[in-house]
Amino acid sequence: MQQTFEHLLGLPTPAALAILASSGITGVEVVPTAAPPKRQPGPDEFLRSDAGEQQGYASTRVVAVEDDGRRLIVSRFLTGDPRDRERSGL
Repeated sequence: MQQTFEHLLGLPTPAALAILASSGITGVEVVPTAAPPKRQPGPDEFLRSDAGEQQGYASTRVVAVEDDGRRLIVSRFLTGDPRDRERSGL
């Protein structure tokens, strides 16, 4: 019987992995995907990196679940704006 995992869609990758592990599903393959790069990247493009994610400007989220939860397709989304931090004095 094939399971469904719609409840994982949109979750940050670490949260989805924790939920799967609590259900006994380990060794999950995480496959990153992204939109094609822009022809002329804007000044915010560096935020879509590992460093941008560590600084809280981006988050890798689940966009698809395959193989009965053994493969997560993830994509990085911008979730913060550096201008907001500048305005708040952070």
